[in-house]
Amino acid sequence: MRGRQVSDLLRWPSVFEALVTVVILAALILGAWLPADLLLWVGVCVGSVGAVVGVPAGLVYHARLWRALRAGGHTTEGMWLRPQALHGVLEGEEGERVRALFGLGVLGFSATMLGAVGVVVAFTRITL
Repeated sequence: MRGRQVSDLLRWPSVFEALVTVVILAALILGAWLPADLLLWVGVCVGSVGAVVGVPAGLVYHARLWRALRAGGHTTEGMWLRPQALHGVLEGEEGERVRALFGLGVLGFSATMLGAVGVVVAFTRITL
């Protein structure tokens, strides 16, 4: 039997919601605590790293998902709007790789959005 992994914990809605709540609270506290010019640069850096990681991961993810679905004889319909709904039909090592790329893309997108919020908050604080 294997040990618990982070992916196992995130399947429980209450754990995921608690994690999101902690991240939001930490971002609010940092947004109020950091000087506006530092927050601006932190936001730019976090957002840039998120985009550099997330965009290529998303492109490779969609290409591999399409290839895995086609190789398995499954339909690719809906893979651009709700690709995670198709993860259930993926099996084996290729399915694990596709899901790992999905997770990396989610992290990159989240970092990009967090950086954008930091930039907006810093800009608002600087101009007011």
